[in-house]
Amino acid sequence: MRQQDERWEDFRRQLGMRLPDFTLAEASTTSQASLRCAVYPAKGIPMHPVPWVLVGCLSILAPVYTVYGLTFDYEGRKRGKAHLHLPPLPAAMSDTARIIARELEAHFHVTALPPEVAALPVPVAVEWTRPPQTTLFDALFDSEPTIVP
Repeated sequence: MRQQDERWEDFRRQLGMRLPDFTLAEASTTSQASLRCAVYPAKGIPMHPVPWVLVGCLSILAPVYTVYGLTFDYEGRKRGKAHLHLPPLPAAMSDTARIIARELEAHFHVTALPPEVAALPVPVAVEWTRPPQTTLFDALFDSEPTIVP
């Protein structure tokens, strides 16, 4: 596990160099089957409200990854509901998503899980998601993809 952590940290450092005007946040949790990195199109502290975030997910169960996007509702500066965007992503996110994808592929020798495969139902319970609602995305990546730091 330590070697995996070191590789993940190395990946995040490399990605940060490729995206110097973005803020990267660790978004992995111990209850999910993936390592996750959130990439915000803003820099600085405190960070201004951002229109979107990309999340790069590396499955720890299979040699696959995904990159998905979130947009947010705001009430003033307070972030509200998150809206999930699976590939194909909106134009504003697509160039940055390609950079994240290339870095995941190069660093971990993984391939993207096609969205139509990720949407397949699986007969397992993942966190609070139960069959028949559980998908391969839930099992390989995250059953709560809209929760990010």
